[in-house]
Amino acid sequence: MKVLYLGHYKEGTGWAQAAIDATLAMDRVGIEVVPRNINLTGVECEVPESILRLEKNSVNGAEYCIQHLLPHHLVGTGRFKKNVARFEGETINIGMQPWLVHMAQMDEVWVPNKHSWSSLIDDGLFVNNGIKVVPHPSDLIKFVGQSEQRIDIPNINNTFKFYYIGDLNERKNLVSVIKCFHSEFDLHDDVSLIIKVKKFGQAPEDTVNDVNSICSAVKSRLRIYGQESYYRPEIVIGDNIPEEAVKTLHQYGDCFVCPSHGEAWSIPSFEAMAFGKTPICSNFGGPVDFIDANDKNTGTLVDGQLSICDCPDAAFPEILTGRELWFDPSEVGIKKAMRYYYQNRNSIDRKAGLRRAKEFSYESVGEKIKEFLNE
Repeated sequence: MKVLYLGHYKEGTGWAQAAIDATLAMDRVGIEVVPRNINLTGVECEVPESILRLEKNSVNGAEYCIQHLLPHHLVGTGRFKKNVARFEGETINIGMQPWLVHMAQMDEVWVPNKHSWSSLIDDGLFVNNGIKVVPHPSDLIKFVGQSEQRIDIPNINNTFKFYYIGDLNERKNLVSVIKCFHSEFDLHDDVSLIIKVKKFGQAPEDTVNDVNSICSAVKSRLRIYGQESYYRPEIVIGDNIPEEAVKTLHQYGDCFVCPSHGEAWSIPSFEAMAFGKTPICSNFGGPVDFIDANDKNTGTLVDGQLSICDCPDAAFPEILTGRELWFDPSEVGIKKAMRYYYQNRNSIDRKAGLRRAKEFSYESVGEKIKEFLNE
């Protein structure tokens, strides 16, 4: 079985990482995969040596094509036994977008979570072989052993550390993380908040300044204390750090908080779960598929309600029609979850997340891909 895999995998984004992981999952189960990068922004980030090795494979004789691309880059063709689109969506109710027209020319559409699957069906998308759920795979070896890098942040080493890793945009809902932290905990609670953030195309120091401004605005509106200096300070990291340092941060933190408005998967939340760091996520999109709602040892899904997506800093705002929906998690629910994990910090089964993560290993998802291609 030989697969041509087209993706935006050198962009340094979550989408890019998902494409890399899917490629390596196929390679792990013996599929001959031929990755080809489709440049989106003009930026080319480093990729694993294993991807560079696979790029040397010839496209000649490829029987299947998987296009892990933004839908307006999809190409319909009868050249392959199957021509598959891999769609990553953070919102639902996209029926008025032109993306559906592009997806409809494909033989199959694969999505990473059940919310996206039901949404595309409700939107009326029809493709010959249907819409299928193929979760994001993960190489479980990264969750074994201690990171060789260390983080030493003065004055918080002995505190219970809530932490966030992600982009700086409205969809990620960082404002609620900051607001809930300061609203729920006072100076008598032994807690801290670490924010590891980046913004595409922006210098790290400018991103840190932006986050500090957001934190100041939140505390000013809360008015819990008379002066901002009375609040416990956040620790903001804006540098683009390597994967090993991200592993260090996961191992250093205690509870991951990412109650975003929408996620196709949320790789940082999944990794936090596998590291035993009980992610607090919205009950919507990707996290619903990997966090066990009946086991708080794997994390917590916060309820909320759908709302109109009016995201001014979306990656592609021109495709939004004003009818897309995303999720508003309950800030009361976020606060309750944060308090729960703080109070029960010594009784959490930190290995439960890794047991859950095994369902999404390279081997498990790679075999699912092989099965779907063979159907």
